[in-house]
Amino acid sequence: MKIQLASLISVLAASASAHSWLECVDTDVANYEAARANPDLEVQQTCKGYPRNKVNNNDWIQESKTYLWDLNNNSLNPDGLACRPSQTNNYPAGVPMTTAKPGQTLRMRHWGNGHSRYDMGSPLHKDPGVVRLYYPGKKETDIKLKSELVEQNWIRGAQANFSGNAIIQITGDKMNEKANYFDFVVPNWENGRHSLVWAWAWEKSIASNPANFNPTTDYNNALMNSWTTCFDILIEGSTATGSTDTGSTSQPSTSSSAPATSMCSSKTCLKGGMAANPCTGSDCPPCWYAAGDNYNCFDYKDGKCPFGGAYDCDKNLQTRGATRFERTPFK
Repeated sequence: MKIQLASLISVLAASASAHSWLECVDTDVANYEAARANPDLEVQQTCKGYPRNKVNNNDWIQESKTYLWDLNNNSLNPDGLACRPSQTNNYPAGVPMTTAKPGQTLRMRHWGNGHSRYDMGSPLHKDPGVVRLYYPGKKETDIKLKSELVEQNWIRGAQANFSGNAIIQITGDKMNEKANYFDFVVPNWENGRHSLVWAWAWEKSIASNPANFNPTTDYNNALMNSWTTCFDILIEGSTATGSTDTGSTSQPSTSSSAPATSMCSSKTCLKGGMAANPCTGSDCPPCWYAAGDNYNCFDYKDGKCPFGGAYDCDKNLQTRGATRFERTPFK
């Protein structure tokens, strides 16, 4: 009996841990508006530009084993790399690099994998998070470490809800995520190859957003990057002579997100999680953990924070998430 891919994805999504990756950088969707209005329609789409070294194209099962990159899995990514090592600047026949001009809109497509709705899929009642893009600031340069995936290297405004533009077919209590999209307007970059990192921010961060946070323009500190895919755009037809600006005139930012380091200097935390040992500022250990409305803080162990999910105040860096086998000092 032939099993439909959509049904198989739903089964796997219910049993597998959350994951997603960038499937196509430049997607031509001939009937996008019609399919959005009527998700029962077949989505007519063609990929014109791919992420790096795309393998097993259209084979969802094999790609889930060999292509996606679990950014914070310390056992798989002990060196803290931003890209899967196999995602080198290589494009086999049939899966070309994206070519674009400044001002062109690229419709990027990623897998929903059962995580596109708060009220359905797996896990239930979890924010689907956001997708966003990072850029090193100039052509022929790569982001190599996950520690570089910070607001300073974020393309201003290049952030959207994980499922904001998705086409989802609902049948009873089942959903078929036919496609999840993220539209990106190419900035005024000079001609040449430009390397970017697509990230899905899904895990809750210890950092938070200010009261006046604007999700359409401000960097979302409350969600930390979980999965990444690396890709390139070959810019042609540009009149620009430099590309040091990560901003785009069509994606402005008036970011009001306060850096998490302000939390480290102004908030009180409990040393070792002990109520009898409150501290503030430089008197506190570097590894901070949320504990309800409060914070616990711990010293390094073997040169790093002792539990997953810490905010490292010395390095101004959100560390990897806690695995299900780890004890953490908070819920």
